[in-house]
Amino acid sequence: MIKIAQVVNIENESAYIKVARASACGDNCASCGTSCTQKGHILKVKNNGYKLGQLLTITTRDKNLLAYSSVAYGIPLLVMIAATFLSYKYINFGNKDIVSAVSGLLSLVLSFYILKQLDRFVFKNSDIIESIVPYRGE
Repeated sequence: MIKIAQVVNIENESAYIKVARASACGDNCASCGTSCTQKGHILKVKNNGYKLGQLLTITTRDKNLLAYSSVAYGIPLLVMIAATFLSYKYINFGNKDIVSAVSGLLSLVLSFYILKQLDRFVFKNSDIIESIVPYRGE
């Protein structure tokens, strides 16, 4: 995936670049009526001679991006299904349907901590960004 970004701040050896968020309405938020605001994401990267306000082209590794998305959505779903199934099968008190539904919802909190640990230790060294080059107006 290729995105256009802009350098918004430079500090020492780091540059902060703003990447526009992808949204359902594309680039024309005024036409969709959802009143979303495009704040974008700020990324901290090594300063390779970038200038304040400079436009950059960021290329991402689609395979890694797809894998991260699968993990971010897949783990909570699997944990919730497993918790719901196991609690329905093994809990013998109260209304089984309600107890298993509540345990499935509570398992989403557990999956948040699992994702937090994965992000801290596993995905810390993985790169999504393949290259950052000056924008050439293509």
